[in-house]
Amino acid sequence: MAYRWTLHPDYRTPPVPTCEGVRPGPWRHPEGQVMNGVYERIRPGGRSEVVTIWYGYALSHWGGPRMPRFSSPLVSAWNPVLAQGLSADPGAPTPYLDEWWCDRWIAEALLYGRKPYGTFTLPAGEALRWIAESGGTALVYRAEAVTDGLIRVVAGAVEPYGRLFDVDALIADYQEALPDELAEPEVAALRSLRACSPALRYVLCGASRREFRRSPRSVRGLTLGYPPHETAARILADAAGSMGR
Repeated sequence: MAYRWTLHPDYRTPPVPTCEGVRPGPWRHPEGQVMNGVYERIRPGGRSEVVTIWYGYALSHWGGPRMPRFSSPLVSAWNPVLAQGLSADPGAPTPYLDEWWCDRWIAEALLYGRKPYGTFTLPAGEALRWIAESGGTALVYRAEAVTDGLIRVVAGAVEPYGRLFDVDALIADYQEALPDELAEPEVAALRSLRACSPALRYVLCGASRREFRRSPRSVRGLTLGYPPHETAARILADAAGSMGR
């Protein structure tokens, strides 16, 4: 089955371990090489299966409807994985080195344009260095001190969604991937974003956290740089769960 997987190169892929004691995992190419990166294979019925692999270990593995029109350098299957510290097998080795690894990854991803929006908490010294470095970027941030010498930062791109993303392509993909009754509210929410930016909507707003939680799933996923076909799969799963209750 492995020969059917296609690698999508992505510079977010964590480096393989250089220390001794970490053996490569079970995911291999047909020739025996260790798989490392984002892999996709097309499934029947217009569906796609995606797995993110680090040094032969799966960190996420999911399927959803194909959404072939939309792409963006701000969107990656690694974004939800590395921001949340995911692992498909909790007992397997992972690239997350300490409790601050994911927060540091989010902070760096924001600085280098790998995510349009994110929230992280770091020790004060590291957070203040990030704030100093962010001065030359197109980011707006809010920072607040929390307990034990920590600073929480929420930051977002100042450019409007209409310039950051091909919103028309994303809308067309959602219209094809979802039934009409599920697509309509998501499409309406995406259309309303064109002139707004992640910074304006979710950083400068006083109730930004509450506003973000209340946003439609398609908007939250796009704002975080998550793959839309994964988001569409979650929308379908939510709808199926509601019908089953």
